[in-house]
Amino acid sequence: MFNLLANINFRVTRLLLNVNIGVRLFTLMGLAAIVALLLAAAGILGLAASKESLRSVYEDRMVPVQQLAEIAKLMLTNRLLLQVALSEVSIGVGADQHPTLVLDRGVAFLAANAIEKNIKTIGSMWHSYMSTPLTPAEIILANRFAKSRGTFIDEALLPAVVSLRTANYEQTKMLSTTAHALYDHAGPALQALNQLHFDMAREAYTHGVKRYENTRLLALGVLGMAILIMSWLGLILTTSIVNPLQQVIAIFKSISSGQYDAPITIEGRDEISKVMLALRNMQTKLGADEAAIHQLAFYDPLTKLANRRLLRDRLQQALSVSTRNHLYGAVLIIDLDNFKSINDTRGHNVGDRLLVETALRIQSCVRQADTVARLGGDEFIIILVDLSPDEANAALQADRAGAKILAAINQPCMLANQLHHSSASIGLCLFFGQNATINDILKRADTAMYQAKSSGRNTLCFYDPQIQASLETHIALESELRNALPNNQFQLYYQIQMDNLDGVLGAEVLLRWEHPQQGLVLPDRFIPMAEETGLILPIGEWVLRTACEQLKLWAADPVTEKFLLSVNVSARQFRQPDFVDVVGRVLAQTGINPQRLKLELTESLVLHNIVDTIDKMKALNRQGIHFSMDDFGTGYSSLAHLTKLPIQQLKIDRSFVRNIVTNHNDAVIVQTIIGMANNLGVAVIAEGVETEEQRACLERFGCLTYQGYLWGKPMPLREFEELALQVSTT
Repeated sequence: MFNLLANINFRVTRLLLNVNIGVRLFTLMGLAAIVALLLAAAGILGLAASKESLRSVYEDRMVPVQQLAEIAKLMLTNRLLLQVALSEVSIGVGADQHPTLVLDRGVAFLAANAIEKNIKTIGSMWHSYMSTPLTPAEIILANRFAKSRGTFIDEALLPAVVSLRTANYEQTKMLSTTAHALYDHAGPALQALNQLHFDMAREAYTHGVKRYENTRLLALGVLGMAILIMSWLGLILTTSIVNPLQQVIAIFKSISSGQYDAPITIEGRDEISKVMLALRNMQTKLGADEAAIHQLAFYDPLTKLANRRLLRDRLQQALSVSTRNHLYGAVLIIDLDNFKSINDTRGHNVGDRLLVETALRIQSCVRQADTVARLGGDEFIIILVDLSPDEANAALQADRAGAKILAAINQPCMLANQLHHSSASIGLCLFFGQNATINDILKRADTAMYQAKSSGRNTLCFYDPQIQASLETHIALESELRNALPNNQFQLYYQIQMDNLDGVLGAEVLLRWEHPQQGLVLPDRFIPMAEETGLILPIGEWVLRTACEQLKLWAADPVTEKFLLSVNVSARQFRQPDFVDVVGRVLAQTGINPQRLKLELTESLVLHNIVDTIDKMKALNRQGIHFSMDDFGTGYSSLAHLTKLPIQQLKIDRSFVRNIVTNHNDAVIVQTIIGMANNLGVAVIAEGVETEEQRACLERFGCLTYQGYLWGKPMPLREFEELALQVSTT
């Protein structure tokens, strides 16, 4: 056999030597290509047929598993619906005039409808399942479950529907217990049936895998035969110079196109071999340089993740793929919470280690087809591709991926021999085809990330167009707020404060912003913004100074010389280390009687750092300034803290005053606050007084000073002075 092959090889070689080198190469390579294509096509077709057979068998077998799983879920849902209905109860009066528990009729009715619907759905699915051909083992288990299911429905669910619609708590509770027991009895039968189907599906899958492997081995054999034939044809050209020259040309082309990994085989020591050797050395050097350049151009040097440039390229590819395959994708922006404090307190080396560890954890949570990038600092971006074609399912898939990433980041890690716990805020934005630009998608995900941070951090938020519109409005208003104070757009409004004898005590000053285009902007829109940006500090000082200057003017008039002014102090303003000095400087510059000035603090502000708060309040008390605790009763202050605070007044919050006449609980709370204040020797004032009935009720409880719409809304200075003069002269 060997001699026969050698003889054939010799005769073919002699024949080819008589023809042109190009024709020789074309003929041999064409023949090799035809043989390879034919054999490879046969193998590929076999693999495709085997794979399709495997997929079909596996999916057909999994249909009953999915049906039974859905039935199990609906049965569990019915049981949970009973528990939900039982959790929504109220106290009613029974036939014997004794208190009894009554179900919430709305919740119970909805639960009854849902249970009935689920019963019908289960029946329909079970009928569909039983209509398919079943094995004897399946029939036995199916009959066992059908009997348990019938008992579960007849003895528990259907009676429970009736009791739910009558809002009968005791009967529903009893039937819920029965349903629990019957569900536990029916569950093993359904589980056994489901497991039987799953085992059969797995057996079918195993059989398909074996068939696939056999086909694969056949295909490998076919490809091996093709390689042998092509190798034999290649041997015929070994005496020719064409092959080395073609290899040289191919290498030059690959180098010119930027491919530096093409193998170079050197045989012999002739001139062509020396050229090949020089090419290989050049190729190695160029390949190393290209790899280094590519790494620097497209990857983050610290974490080895994709950088901004590669991210945008991958995102553009993802948009194109989404357009072709009609599948959703998602972009997640991850920002580590409180990362700056780690850099500041433990050094940048520790911060870098945390970034590297975070990058590894994120990569472990995504698929190979997804992209993880770092844009700098502690911000990471993930591109999820090939999600569901349904938006709701795609959102669920992306949410699960985000939750997995959050859980991975939350795991403690060791940094510089110290255990560190980290968290992150994640913003998520779905995309579909070319429905948005790259910049829009990144902007939306960034908006969602900031929403996650404002929601308490360590959470994930989806992009909401309304949030984006609100954010853009917020940014524009913030920019205009920076010019409000220099442009004299702020003014103080005054709300009168009265005593029980209709005497004017003074007023609370309230800040208003006269916007050039929007008109009057209320504090709840711009004060939080001023707090965030730090603008509250110069604004707060302006309010304090303006109020003191007004007190100075009033001191010259006998009608107004005894007026008091209450000024609200923000948390950020009060927590400044130099707050006491700022107040002292304003008092010295305006020269007012400090006893005419009252600073209002909220409960949350006071209790933030109780020691620092007490020190500052005592320092200002020594200067003659009094304090009022604003919105008292809405926070979480304790009597132990309250007795330590140098407070001269408690302000009862308007939420208690509003229903004091009609709501017994609010009346009791107000009485308690007034009694506690009297026992502590602290004055009390009620805000939000709008009716004479409320004022009379407060007076009866012992509160003798008031503020509210009964006497006047917050108003400009001139209107307030006219009102105060009118009240004082009547």
